[in-house]
Amino acid sequence: MCVLWVGWDCGCDWSAGSPYRDGLQLPATKIGSLKARTLLALLAVRRGRLVSVDRIIEVVWDGEAPRQAAENVATLVSRLRSRLGAEVISGARSSGYRLGDAVRVDLHDAAGCVGDAEAYLSSGQLASAVAAAVHALALLDGAVALDSAWAQPAHALHAQLLRQARHARAEAALRVGDAATAAATAEAAVRTDPLDEAAYRSLMVAYHLLRQPARALTAYQRLRATLASELGALPSSRTRDLHNAISRDSS
Repeated sequence: MCVLWVGWDCGCDWSAGSPYRDGLQLPATKIGSLKARTLLALLAVRRGRLVSVDRIIEVVWDGEAPRQAAENVATLVSRLRSRLGAEVISGARSSGYRLGDAVRVDLHDAAGCVGDAEAYLSSGQLASAVAAAVHALALLDGAVALDSAWAQPAHALHAQLLRQARHARAEAALRVGDAATAAATAEAAVRTDPLDEAAYRSLMVAYHLLRQPARALTAYQRLRATLASELGALPSSRTRDLHNAISRDSS
């Protein structure tokens, strides 16, 4: 789910195509036509950067631009400003348009939380790291519900942030002694990306701490088999050393 947040209490669930406020669904007419929603989604994907009118026309009309397309874009922008607030879209026809500074996008909020979680881990502030990682994972819950080529940067960012957030959550859990949460988080990570070696290491450590060495060693074998079949590679020396240490402890 990709959500565009305006302040704290107004958003649009792009998977459903309808906005909500204070947790209550509003009529789709609050944002307007599919073209208006597509324009807003495009600006959300390109948050912070101006999008040219030509690019907006290409995306919104999918290569079939109408006559006076630039004027139509200006009309869409005007209607969105009228319905959602003048601060939602900045710019003009001459320069292009972008989301206003007051607008928040869940994906970019998640990026901030992930950065905070990693910084807190580095400084040993484990409770804060847990809180930031949990918040990031909540924002990243679900998939980006935009399947057009122009939305691929959002998909890529979502995948990268989800990977980082899970790494941070698992590491923080291990460091505060919550091996069960670390195992569950790492399992989710390797289900999403079977080549995520860092997540496999967290999984192995978590199962070892849970006194389940057989599961830790099985996780290593899963990783080794996947790397061999997909990449023709072996696990890194760090992962092999961890496997050897767990093997010695369990023998």
